[in-house]
Amino acid sequence: MAQIELKNVTFTYPDAPAPALSSVNLSIERGQFVVLLGSSGSGKSTLLRLLKEEIRPHGRLEGTIDISGTTSSEMGFVFQDPENQIVADDPLHEMVFGLENRGLATSEMRSRVAEIVSFFGAEPILHKKMHELSGGKKQQMNLASVLLMQPDVLLLDEPASQLDPVSTRELLDMLKRLNEEFGMTIVLAEHRLEEIITLADQVVMMENGRIIYDDPPREVMKELWKTGSRAFVPDIPALFLQKNSSEATSRLPLSIKEGRGMLGAILQKNEQEWPELYPDETRIRTNSAAIGRNTILTAKNASFRYDRKNGTVIEDLHFSLGSGELYALLGGNGSGKSTLLKLLCGVLKPEAGNIMLNEKPLKKWKTTEVAARIAYLPQNPKLFFLHDTVRGEMEAACRAWGTKMSEADRLAEEFGIDRLLDQHPYDLSGGELQKAAFVCLLLKKPDILLLDEPTKGLDPVSKENLAAILREWKGNGAAILISTHDIEFAAKYADRCGMLFQGNITSEGSPDSFFNGNFFYTPILQRLYRNLGKTAISNKF
Repeated sequence: MAQIELKNVTFTYPDAPAPALSSVNLSIERGQFVVLLGSSGSGKSTLLRLLKEEIRPHGRLEGTIDISGTTSSEMGFVFQDPENQIVADDPLHEMVFGLENRGLATSEMRSRVAEIVSFFGAEPILHKKMHELSGGKKQQMNLASVLLMQPDVLLLDEPASQLDPVSTRELLDMLKRLNEEFGMTIVLAEHRLEEIITLADQVVMMENGRIIYDDPPREVMKELWKTGSRAFVPDIPALFLQKNSSEATSRLPLSIKEGRGMLGAILQKNEQEWPELYPDETRIRTNSAAIGRNTILTAKNASFRYDRKNGTVIEDLHFSLGSGELYALLGGNGSGKSTLLKLLCGVLKPEAGNIMLNEKPLKKWKTTEVAARIAYLPQNPKLFFLHDTVRGEMEAACRAWGTKMSEADRLAEEFGIDRLLDQHPYDLSGGELQKAAFVCLLLKKPDILLLDEPTKGLDPVSKENLAAILREWKGNGAAILISTHDIEFAAKYADRCGMLFQGNITSEGSPDSFFNGNFFYTPILQRLYRNLGKTAISNKF
């Protein structure tokens, strides 16, 4: 008998024009690993929240949800936005909050906390304040807090969206162990499928609140490829599906290990050139000499720390951003990427050194001048919104910057959120909220875009749309800096990439040179072709 079963479930939010879920039928066996896939706003988060009674959204629910032999207290939930889950001021109290509410003995709480802290390597941040942690570290603490409760079912809403590649790999290894060694049922919604697809027993594809595919991952990937939804197919299966050989598609590789085994045999046969997944014409390239001549934003010997008790977050940093350039800033969780963006836009002031805008110190510019020229998208876009509807927020932005509402409507349509304008911002999905905030920023036509995790919460199609919009703005001379954990996006679309480590940029270069020298921070196709002796694709991302 299924552990979780949904029968003809339809759910409608109050005052919503259409149901968020329509006639959903889904069966999940005990111990299965299920991945939910679909566009932003397709109903993935709503479906997950309906499974846990205490956090079910308010609205009209039709149909039945049967969870056999599992109480709600045995179901753990990790939210898409870590801020929605935090209840304490520091990580230690955050982790023990649930255990205290269950009335566990002090000795047992200490034992569980010691084990989970050791596993996550969280000792250095235990006594920090939660507001000092990066989004990724907050997400790790939320996951640790849930696992301390030792749930039987684990529900996760895009848990890797704010994690760096190393932390993502550690998370997935842990989920694999929980699923295989402890028999934990895991239901996970995620857009970044490159690594996660290999763990799934079942992939559920959603579209407009309906389930359109519910099959093993290989079958779903083949169907998505045949039906034209190719953006949702991860790079490794996409590469073999492009080749369209019967051997490759019958035993479709999903992981690097499977792909290398099949590709090694194919290359030995000297088959014809394999198609490049990222051909040069899809890449955005800028002449490096032109970038150097048109530097618009600079950090010179910049240093910053949040308080004197702790070490510096940014230390003696040098950085330059040119007009017509897209720069991708990478680094681990807590490395200071968000802090650097805040320094560059004037939200934070450097302790030492200077931030220069057109060779003039930022502190000598008027606040209104800086606001007009620099657009900053924070990691948590909820902080951006002040009005009750998306339309109200856009109208306020138009009034502030003298932009016509017709331009706002055009951008909303371009981003695919024109049907959401009359909704409250907090009712949107994470990806929809991200796009709405970005539209409002673009209305002031800034010279510089500073975007903190702009692909967070975006489905693959939305990422391609974002890349096209960034290409357009870059072509008009805008300088764009993104901090990101999305290696594939950076490799495809950036002009320069930099690694932030211990308060400084330790390596920098074009995507080709930058990623070729890395082991973990590198696109999945680069790892696929490593040491196979093929150069035609290994140097093309």
